[in-house]
Amino acid sequence: MIRAVRFENFRCLRDVELTLAPLTVLVGPSGAGKTSVLEGLQYRMSCDPSDYWRLDMTRQVSLQWTFENGQVVRRSFPLEELDSWAVNGHAVQGLALEVGALRSDGPLWRPPGLSPNGDNLASVFGSLGPTQREAVVAQLCRLVPHIGDVGVHQTGPSSQQLRFRDRWQPTLWFTPWQVASSVLLLLAFLVLPYQLPMPDVLTLDEPERGLPPRILGELVGMLRRLSLGGPVRPVQIIIATHSLELLEHVQAEEVRLLSRSPEDGSVRVSTPMLDAQDWRIRATASS
Repeated sequence: MIRAVRFENFRCLRDVELTLAPLTVLVGPSGAGKTSVLEGLQYRMSCDPSDYWRLDMTRQVSLQWTFENGQVVRRSFPLEELDSWAVNGHAVQGLALEVGALRSDGPLWRPPGLSPNGDNLASVFGSLGPTQREAVVAQLCRLVPHIGDVGVHQTGPSSQQLRFRDRWQPTLWFTPWQVASSVLLLLAFLVLPYQLPMPDVLTLDEPERGLPPRILGELVGMLRRLSLGGPVRPVQIIIATHSLELLEHVQAEEVRLLSRSPEDGSVRVSTPMLDAQDWRIRATASS
């Protein structure tokens, strides 16, 4: 697990150290630097000009990860030499799911995992084993009672599409374009624990988008369980949000508040006061 990450001169993160928990929730208004943190956690071989603080490429960008076992890995850009971080480091999966992409046909072969926007959801679901598929479908049908089953239908020589069966009329199957966006989003979250190989870290940008508030407690509970020990091993989860409804289901110690300095616009990080009863409202007041 990553215990802390430090950013220097990376986009709006001029000098930021962020401690991480098994489940960490980044909260702040638009432009507060949440997405920069998520993308900074991704392994990279180079930085674009837009990745430098104030577009100043004379400043060195540094990213430093401190792991639970005390190991410290630091990478500075421009790179002076290559190392084995890509091989020996943590695998980070970043997701910013898009409903239109989730409705896409997917290839027939097994993908290594869900793509960043989810456009291979049909392939990920289609590659599940019978027991895994049964578990995913049972959870989806519990959360969406009008769905009776989920399957895949071959739409071409090398493509397949999701199908959703009506609970009350077993012969009636719906295409991804005929079901609510929340059905597809829930299915995407439900398949995450069964990816092969599993990532070490999973980042989610605004996972609440497209989901009704009544489902957010289920989503947070699902992600927390995955962070504490999924079917294979724990996966560290980092969420970016400015949803008060989602914060109703997280603990203060899981939250990191991001804001911008009025002096130079650099990102600042703080944690909620554990004894403040209205910390959720304060956390989203400027979102």
